[in-house]
Amino acid sequence: MVKRLLKRYGPLILALVLTLTVFAAGGEAEALTRTLRKGDSGDLVLEIKNRLYDLGYYTKSRKFGKQFNEQMEELIISFQERNGLEQTGEIDQATYDTLYSETAVKMPRPTLAPLATPGPAPEPDWPERDADGYLDGDGEYFYENDEEGLWIYLGKNLQIRIRRCRDERKELSWFETDIRTRNGEAFRTVATNPDKPGKQYRYPFDIAADEHFVLGFSDDFYAERMKKKSADRPGIIIRSGAIYSDLTNSKTGHHLPNLDMMAQYPDGSLNVYLCNELTAEELLEKGAVNVFSFGPYLVRNGEINPLVYDYYRSIEPRHALGMIEPGHYLLLSVEGRTRSSKGTMLQRVAEMMREHGVREALNLDGGNTMALIFRGRMLNKLATYKNKEFVRTVTSLIGIGYTDNIEE
Repeated sequence: MVKRLLKRYGPLILALVLTLTVFAAGGEAEALTRTLRKGDSGDLVLEIKNRLYDLGYYTKSRKFGKQFNEQMEELIISFQERNGLEQTGEIDQATYDTLYSETAVKMPRPTLAPLATPGPAPEPDWPERDADGYLDGDGEYFYENDEEGLWIYLGKNLQIRIRRCRDERKELSWFETDIRTRNGEAFRTVATNPDKPGKQYRYPFDIAADEHFVLGFSDDFYAERMKKKSADRPGIIIRSGAIYSDLTNSKTGHHLPNLDMMAQYPDGSLNVYLCNELTAEELLEKGAVNVFSFGPYLVRNGEINPLVYDYYRSIEPRHALGMIEPGHYLLLSVEGRTRSSKGTMLQRVAEMMREHGVREALNLDGGNTMALIFRGRMLNKLATYKNKEFVRTVTSLIGIGYTDNIEE
């Protein structure tokens, strides 16, 4: 009886074992039992479709069927062409090995036309600086030039350089904030009422001034989602090593926010994760100090999130934080809903991040929540929503640096 069953179902069992193998991108591919072609179906076909999606050949959705159909055949031919393989539309061992290799050539995504390059910034009268550009000695140095759009802070362990940029052709204005730290200087978070998130709303510039932040900026606006107690989950929220929320989406998606995360670590690293990739406890075990949940993530390991090419196309004020390397960060604040700046889509923000060498980046809450505050003064213009010009009051903020030189 057993022999009969093995004889009859042995090949099926072998194929099932193969299809249940979890393949890691860049890992060594398993041997195929046979060439796959149009008309075949099964879990392995589905796994290969997901791999093609990761490489940019499929777009729009990761919800695939298990059928090797005509579209898949066409995409395999495209993959084979770009990777120097015989263009058969079938998955033989060579095609399969290349799919899962580190050198697999991705399908290039259409990029947006580049923005205008800002002109040279004025050169301030620099104080004494050390070899790394930090203030040589104690104290602090400020430079503010509203007309030219340049704001600078230098301290012993902190450098901040904010540049206002503009592209008249696109009717777009934005701020590029370059942040460099050393010796443990790090982002800090503050909540107006840590015991009752969603209570005590205040203007972000008032919060930043009271906390004496050199630089303050709006975050993931998590308390608003906690307060609503609706179907919207807050996401995984950690502040100063304490879990505020461990409720996140069970599946990834293209809704906004999709609750992708950015975790801040003591070594200065900022790493992004999918909404359901790690639990709050797992993030704490990894050493996360703060975790921000909004999303989607924009850049991961230097690669742009494929979702931004097909979704998030609306023109809005945008706000995103990225890491070039531990201790070196870029904050992008794009003005929108104003007479002089319409805003932009997330693809633009992701491409701007990557152009600046950002390796990890997360989309924070934009719209009328977006606020960029230097020495207690908000630099971005008020956005208009429903015929009202305002910046949203919030219950939490991200900041860095400490100064008593706050503008009244």
